[in-house]
This record gives sequence, structure tokens and C-alpha cells, in this order.
Amino acid sequence: MLTVTAPPGFEAEKRYAGTILLSELLGVPHRLQFLPGAKDYRIELPNGRALTLRDDFWGRLPAEEHYLSSKWLPKGTSLLPISLDRGQQTTRLNNNVVGIYGRPVLSETADGLYCGLDLFASAFFMLTRWEEAVSSVRDAYGRFPAQASLAFREGFLHRPIVNEYADFIAHCLTHLGYALPKRRRQACLHLSCDVDHPRLWWSWSDRWRTLMGSLWRRKNPREALWWCRRHFFRPRDPFDVFDEWMQRAERKNLIWHFNFLGERPKGSDAYYSLQHPFLRRLLQRIAERGHVIGFHPSRQAHANAAVFMQELESLRRASPLPVTTGRQHYLCFSAPDTWQRWTDCGMDWDSTLGYPEAEGFRCGICCSFPVFNFRTRQTLPLREKPLIAMDVTLAHYQRYTAEQAHERLHVLWDTIRQHNGEFVLLWHNSSWNTYFWRHWRTTLEACELW
Repeated sequence: MLTVTAPPGFEAEKRYAGTILLSELLGVPHRLQFLPGAKDYRIELPNGRALTLRDDFWGRLPAEEHYLSSKWLPKGTSLLPISLDRGQQTTRLNNNVVGIYGRPVLSETADGLYCGLDLFASAFFMLTRWEEAVSSVRDAYGRFPAQASLAFREGFLHRPIVNEYADFIAHCLTHLGYALPKRRRQACLHLSCDVDHPRLWWSWSDRWRTLMGSLWRRKNPREALWWCRRHFFRPRDPFDVFDEWMQRAERKNLIWHFNFLGERPKGSDAYYSLQHPFLRRLLQRIAERGHVIGFHPSRQAHANAAVFMQELESLRRASPLPVTTGRQHYLCFSAPDTWQRWTDCGMDWDSTLGYPEAEGFRCGICCSFPVFNFRTRQTLPLREKPLIAMDVTLAHYQRYTAEQAHERLHVLWDTIRQHNGEFVLLWHNSSWNTYFWRHWRTTLEACELW
């Protein structure tokens, strides 16, 4: 077990960051001690050498002052080139380290290595999303936009920099003669579907409405002809892709996570009743085939704890499986209140943390991690599975072609695979059998082959 010493002050925050970097990502057992008079973090090795990391952020804060203020937001970033000999085991290591706090200095000392970047505070900044709590910038849906984030402005949203911090620490420890434990985690694909519209057509009038929309609203006779040839006269609803998707996934030993909205008043956004025979049969089939039923809290539930609980309980009553996971509707998220609400309702993990308008690593990490409430200063039992990309982001926000989206997803997958991470992909069941999405089927199919 390694001994890590740190200066006193903000112990809960430092302990959380150390747990993520050392225990969660590297599997290194350690004991964190707070020593009066210490100035920096010091990871001491059994051979007497040590890796010292600068305590730049919390070391500058007055003991009585909280960091939840815009004046403590980072002004920019710095890049630390990695000059140490890479050897044979550093294929995951980037050419540089993105520093959010501290100075880009790496030097060899008499007893080890000194790094001027504050990797503990930098990791804490990305993981906890306290940046979003002190910013007043919101979009039309009350969401913190990607463009307002440090990662977007500084051009590193495409990099899981917290994973990179851990790899850099591992590289330094190896350089100092420490044998790291072998990592057992392997890269994997996590398929998820937010079921906003389980069916396109609930009646024959709905079918005609789609056809007339093609002709009158969009003035596209080709689209109308496509609907007639492909779906209009067939009994299966075009949004009812669930059995097809589950069958495809099972052939590749993959699992779908289907997130359902709870019972709400008629006329609500994306309304459907869980008591409808179609929904009851669907939930049963998902359970019987070994896939997952998750929760999809509405936009109203995001702002109201009572509504959140009512919707969740309605889904739990209808579901033949326990419901302990899911994702917020519209990716509505408020740090740290959303996480605390999920925790209070006994949920195991959430998967909301991706930006609607940009794919990438909102939390700077490509695997699940325990979350931290920076108001109560406590690590919560809830875990976050960060959302990396979704269909709507690629097609509507970014306006990629299907080919461009495939290339972009493949680049993300290569990055995630380097870190043995988890590619959490959101694809709506409504983004499959429609005229707009007809060219995108191969994009999802290619993901399933990874």
C-alpha cells in the first residue's frame, strides 16, 4: 500500500480526487494522510522515492473560503510535454498533459519526480462539474451548454483528461521503480436508448398524419412514397425496433439499456402510458430477454423532487425488473442537485453527463465513477456513466453526414479503447425507421461491430 501525504484543508475533496486517480483508475491501494506543514501531495514508494504533485488550487484558498465562486474558475490551461522515457508500456500516454491548475513543470529531484501541475484539483474540477454550478450561462432548456465549458473553449473536450492524468501518474510511478497492478478493465460498448416515443402511430389517423406531413408540411413527395413503400401498409410500427435491436445485440453479447418515462398527465411532452398493452408487453419482453429497464425523468421531474419520485414509482410498479439506473430527459442536469436526487431515490447510476450539442468527455473521463456533492462535501453512493455520444448530437446539432458521424465515433472509440473505457452511446428507437434516418442505420451497425 502506498502512502500519500497532503496538506490539511479540503480533506474530503482531496480524498475524493485521490480515490479516483489512484484506486478507481489505477487500482493502486493507498493511504492518504494530511500532514501539518506539508505544501504538496507526495506519493511515497516502498523504494524510498516519491512523486510530488503541486497543491496549487486548494493551497491558495483561504481556509474559511469555499471554492464555489467564479473567481476560482481557471482562466485557461497549460500543456506539460512528457519528456520521460516512455519505454514499452506507455501506449496510452499522450504527448502532453492538459493542466487546469498549476504550472507545466516536470523535473527529476534527488528523491524522485516533481510535477508542477495540480492533478488532484484538475481532476476534481472535471469530475464534479462545479464549473457548471458557478456559471449562470444556460440554454433555452436550462442546460449548461458545451460552448461555455473550459473543455470546449480550450479544445480538449475530445480528450478524457482524467484518464490521462491517471496514466501520467502511472508512467511516473513506473519510472520511479514501482510495479503497478495489472488492469482488469476492458474497453466495452454500452448501448442505451431513451424511449421518448415507443410508437410513431397509435392509430390509423396517425399514419395519415405522417403521410400528409411529408406532402403538405415538408412538400416532399419522395418522402411520402418512401413511407408508403416501407411502412405505411405494414402492421409493425416503425418505432417498434426493440425486438430487432435486442436480437442483434444478443448475437454480439451486448445488452441494451432502455430508459422509459414514467406516468404523467396527458398532453405532457412525449406522453405515453405505461399501462398501455403495448408498453406492458414491451417491458415484459425486455425483462425476459435479459436487457435493462431504466428511468427517464421528464423535464418537469428535473425541477421537482416530488414529480421525480412519482414518475419513478410509476415505472417501478410497471416494470418486471428493479429500476435503479437511467438518464434525464433532454439531458437536463444541475450539479450537484441531480446526483443527490438520484441518490435519495436509491438509484445505482445515472448516465446524463454528456452535452446535447457536442460529443466527447463532459466529465473528462471515459468510464463510470462515483460522484461527489460539492455542497455537502460528500462522496455519494451513486455512480455516473458519462454519455459520450448520441444520435441527435451527431445528426442535428453537429450536422454530420452519416459517414462523418461514423468516422467521428470511430475516433472516439479508439480513444476509449486506449484507456480501457466504456463507450456509452445513446441511440433513440425513433432514429432508425424514418426517412431522415434511413442513411444512418449503418452508423449504429458499425458501432455494434467494435
